[in-house]
Amino acid sequence: MKLTFDIEPVEQARPRATRMGRGIRLYDPKKVSVYKKQLAMMCKFQYKDQPLSGQLTVNLKFYRHVQSSVSKKRA
Repeated sequence: MKLTFDIEPVEQARPRATRMGRGIRLYDPKKVSVYKKQLAMMCKFQYKDQPLSGQLTVNLKFYRHVQSSVSKKRA
């Protein structure tokens, strides 16, 4: 089985904290939480109801656009 996601990776920012009564609630910044939700939806759509069996091997490849500051140095 091969899963391909056409979505640009987002860096994991540090979690934010909010006081709630005596406790603290940690949450991801909006950009990160939206990315995680989109990736989960894409995975559920492609995975569907196929159960996994046997050994599992995971290979990850990330591709992203060249940043504008890096491309100016190369030119």
